[in-house]
Amino acid sequence: MLYPSNLTAGKRTAGANGQMSPQQAVTQLLAGTGLRASFTGRNTVQVFDPSMPVASGAVPAGAIALDTIDVQGGANPNSTMTVPPVYAGGQVASGGRVGLLGNRSIFDIPFSQTNYTEQLMRDQQVRSIYDVFENNPAIRAQASPYNFQQSASVRGFALSSRDYAFDGLYGLLNPRRPQLEGIERVEVLSGPATFLYGFPPSGSAGFVNLIPKRATDNPIARITANYLSRGNGGLAFDVGQRYGDQKEFGVRVNGTGSAGQTPIDKNELAIGSLTAGLDYRGQDFRASLDAGISHQAIKAPVTPVNLGANNFPLGPAPRLTRNFQQPWEDVKFDHRFVLGRAEYDISNDWTLFGAYGAAYQDQRYISTNSTLRNTAGDLTQTTFPYLASDLFQSGEVGVRGKVWTGPVKHSISLVYTGYRNDGQSGNSSNEVFANNIYAPVNFPAPDRAAQFAAVRRSKYNTLLTGIALIDTMSVADDRVQFSIGGRRQHLETNSYDVNGLLTPGDNQDANTPMLALLFKPWQPLTLYMSYAEGFGLGPRAPLGAANSGFFLGPQRTKQMETGAKVDFGRFGATLAFYRISQPSAFLDPGTNTFGYNGEQRNDGIDFTMFGSPVENVRLLGGVTFLDGRLTKTLGNVNVGNKAPGVSDVQLSVGAEYDVPWIPDFTVTGRVVHVSDNYLDRANFQRVGGWERLDLGARYKFRAWDRDMVARLNVDNVTARNYWYASPFGQLTLGVPQTFRLSLSADLLPSPTTPVAPMYQK
Repeated sequence: MLYPSNLTAGKRTAGANGQMSPQQAVTQLLAGTGLRASFTGRNTVQVFDPSMPVASGAVPAGAIALDTIDVQGGANPNSTMTVPPVYAGGQVASGGRVGLLGNRSIFDIPFSQTNYTEQLMRDQQVRSIYDVFENNPAIRAQASPYNFQQSASVRGFALSSRDYAFDGLYGLLNPRRPQLEGIERVEVLSGPATFLYGFPPSGSAGFVNLIPKRATDNPIARITANYLSRGNGGLAFDVGQRYGDQKEFGVRVNGTGSAGQTPIDKNELAIGSLTAGLDYRGQDFRASLDAGISHQAIKAPVTPVNLGANNFPLGPAPRLTRNFQQPWEDVKFDHRFVLGRAEYDISNDWTLFGAYGAAYQDQRYISTNSTLRNTAGDLTQTTFPYLASDLFQSGEVGVRGKVWTGPVKHSISLVYTGYRNDGQSGNSSNEVFANNIYAPVNFPAPDRAAQFAAVRRSKYNTLLTGIALIDTMSVADDRVQFSIGGRRQHLETNSYDVNGLLTPGDNQDANTPMLALLFKPWQPLTLYMSYAEGFGLGPRAPLGAANSGFFLGPQRTKQMETGAKVDFGRFGATLAFYRISQPSAFLDPGTNTFGYNGEQRNDGIDFTMFGSPVENVRLLGGVTFLDGRLTKTLGNVNVGNKAPGVSDVQLSVGAEYDVPWIPDFTVTGRVVHVSDNYLDRANFQRVGGWERLDLGARYKFRAWDRDMVARLNVDNVTARNYWYASPFGQLTLGVPQTFRLSLSADLLPSPTTPVAPMYQK
């Protein structure tokens, strides 16, 4: 909105709040002021006084009378220090970070990416990253949300929690179970992202980026009390404010503390965290500093089940609240991080940027590894004490800008990235006992001191560096865009045995290309196609192989994707067709050489939708059709079979409805469906498909002159028992019937007047 400061002097507005069109919001904002507004563009409004004369006398019909305007606050489009605005409905954002490309509208990127907002996380009472993933049909959990490892699979391939990024950099989040306190956005990219963000530490075929919160123009002071069924409860707070004449300095602090039993028998979860985000937004220079500390303690974590053999059919899933882990198992994480980021605008078209962060994590746990032996559910459990400590360092430096060659605009990005992990870890396997998933038995606790004393740690370090360059050439007002780029990546790993002796490591280079074409034939429609690659750490040839001890090159994942996106203003949808292939390594019996002799190929279709197609209704979710096949195997055995852990159909569709006859009352619902899949390559052990219904409601009200929101969410309303199957051939228990309750209060009154005399939004 553009207007001279003297135009609004002495005038007040009641503000605008709620779900409405931009035109309705502006009309409500100016009600009673005597002012009028004219939309001069899709996102620009000019405010004027219709009674104000101009030089020639009366104001002509439709004319806008304005003094000379000095527009302030227009952000450089090369900046990534502020997040793109939310899309209609508030559940997803209109754009997000796309690696070295910077912030882009989702309708201007040739990939499939969904950016989930803080509003969605608050309304769904998200307690873990898995709760966010449930909204995306292309991504599935690999473990229970009450486990200590929260990896996933995307489009049928593994996505390790070690590869989740914080503000675009690897290694700064808890590599096991990332905390969501202090997070503004969760950005999920389906498909390889090595070119965009660099070599992922574990080589995943997808990407998740967590964006930290920043202080908003209006102060925030919110406190939330929450409760999880069977006794887990706690408090969380969120405070933030901006300072300075132009509100250039910002502070945002988030904290939480919770403890108690979860819906799972014997499982207890205690979490404490504190994060702080400082930022400065000047005209040409912007900077931020984020830091945080957290502690997590989990008793009797619900871990995945391995298979002892592939010659027996799988039995049904047990009751999901029944825990076959031992009550004396516990896991403790202590994590802390710091990240600094800065940007400087060399000119209106070019921006320098850089970031550096470090994190330290200490892990100490004793758990059991479970192996399923037969259809009757008999288990072999082995105690597993584990000690580890890791120091992570991550950073980037680059330049991003635009140049023109005749009618062609070139959007160019050049970036250097680096990641280093220095750590030491050790484990041992000790006592072995028998159990059963349907009738679990508790065994006496082992001698913990003796268990940990038997652990001997070995050291290791990993260094990943790379330099990338991309040029996006566009013509016809960005309606035709062609991108070409490449990344040169260096991988170096070293490890030492328990005696400190250096063992054979890996030292290799690899190139990652990226090609994309994007075309907007008319306003609502975007067509695109792209080619991208991902890398995973290569394995080492085993003893007895002709190339024994040799590290294979990085495991290269290749993806071809083509699709369409439509933007109707309040409702959007995407349709993507893709093929992803990933090699697997085994020993060729003919040549006795260990190499990438196998391959899995997944062909799929993703359909997603989001937004508010009609007033008071919001939709989010979609469906994925996936055909995962083994295209190359040892001795051609099982060629053509279904890939383990890949379902033909995955569906997640959610809706919200603001009940018109009960003001500020909203009901929500979501259906999740996963079809049958197989756990083994021979396609003998079938895991049954399942459906799950989630329901919820929230009510906004005022008490003690403050805005408050009460929320209720129920996961798995029908208490359906089901298994998750992972691409690694592991079984994990699904989400049991779970009740979430929360009450949040905004301690500061809602603003009723503009906070700046002149601004552009």
